[in-house]
Amino acid sequence: MPPKHAKNPGIKTGAVGCPDGAAEARQQPGCLDLLDALPFYVLLVDEHHNIIMANRAVAAQLGVKPAEIIGRYCPEVIHGTKGPWYACPLEQAVSTNEAVVIESLDKTTGRWINSAMYPVPGQPPGRRIFFHMVTDITDRKESEERLKASRQELRDLSRHLETVREEERSSIAREIHDELGQTLVTLKIYISWLLKQTGKVGEDQTKPIYALVDSAINTVMRLSTELRPAVLDDLGLVAAVEWQINEFKKWTALEYHFISRPARIILDKESSTALFRIAHEAITNIIRHAGATRVDILLQKKRGSVELTISDNGRGIADAEIHAKRSFGLIGMVERAHLIGGEVHIEGKPGSGTVVKVILPIPAKQ
Repeated sequence: MPPKHAKNPGIKTGAVGCPDGAAEARQQPGCLDLLDALPFYVLLVDEHHNIIMANRAVAAQLGVKPAEIIGRYCPEVIHGTKGPWYACPLEQAVSTNEAVVIESLDKTTGRWINSAMYPVPGQPPGRRIFFHMVTDITDRKESEERLKASRQELRDLSRHLETVREEERSSIAREIHDELGQTLVTLKIYISWLLKQTGKVGEDQTKPIYALVDSAINTVMRLSTELRPAVLDDLGLVAAVEWQINEFKKWTALEYHFISRPARIILDKESSTALFRIAHEAITNIIRHAGATRVDILLQKKRGSVELTISDNGRGIADAEIHAKRSFGLIGMVERAHLIGGEVHIEGKPGSGTVVKVILPIPAKQ
C-alpha cells in the first residue's frame, strides 16, 4: 500500500495543555509529564529536522538519554538515514503550513508507521517549530488486511454461489420446458383426440381437463421463463430487457422508455446476467415503492465499460432507505455488481424520482 497523505486540522500543542515553544514546555512539568506518559514518539522539531524536544518514549526505544538526541537530525535518530525519510511529512508541512499525516511502510523494519506533523503557531519571525508524532500502526494495518482478505473470500464465495445458482436456474428451466412442457403438450393432444372421438357425449367431462392442461402448460412456460429467460441466452441482454419490459407492461400501468446505445450490445454471460437481474430488481422496486408513472432505461456501451441507468419520476428514495440494513433488494443489486468488478450508484431527489446507475468494466474485445 502506498503512503496515505491526509490533511488534518489535528491537534495544536495547546490541545494537550502545552505551551508553544520547547523552552516554555520545559518550564511546565505537567506538560512534559503528559507527553512522557504517551506510549508513542512525540517530538518538537524545526523546519530543518533538528530535534528540539523528545518525550521519554523516544529515548526509551532508542536506548539513549533525552539530552543525547536534542539538536540532532531527526531522520537519522529515528530512521537511521542521512537525508529526509522518504515518507517524512515535514517538507509538506513546511510548504503548506498545515497539518500533514502520512501512513507508510518502514522498509527497514517492515513496520507500518503513522507520521504526523503539526505546525506550532505563534512563533517569532524566522523560527518555525513543528509538533511531531510517530506511531506504530502495524497491528491495525495487519487487522485491516485480514479483514480485507476475509471480505474478498466472502465475495469470491458469493460469486461462486451466484454462478452455481444461475446454472441451476438454467438447468431447471430446461428440464421444466423440455420434459414437463412436452409431456403436457402430448397430454393435450390426446385429450383433443378424445374430444373428437367422444363428441358431444364426453364433452362436458373432457373440456375442463383440456382447459386445466392448457393452463398447466402456460404455467410451465411462465416458470421456465422466470427461472432463466431463454431470450437472454439466445438473443442477448438488449432483447432480454425489452422482453422483460413487455412483461411488466402486461400488469402495470407505467410508461416505459428503453434506449440501447448501440442497438446491439454483446457481453459475456456473467455480465449480461448481472445487468439483467439488476434491471429486473430496480424496475420491480419502482413498481412497488416509487409511486411513479414513467420509467426510463438507458443501456450504453462506452470505452472499457457498459452503463445501465434506470430512472423514474416517483417520490425519490431517501438516503436512510438506501443505507437501511434491511434493504435487501438494493444490497443485492450492489453486491451483484461488485462481484464482477462493477459499482452501483443510487440517488434520490424528494418528489423528483430516483436514479440507479450501474457501471461494469468490460474487456476491450467486448
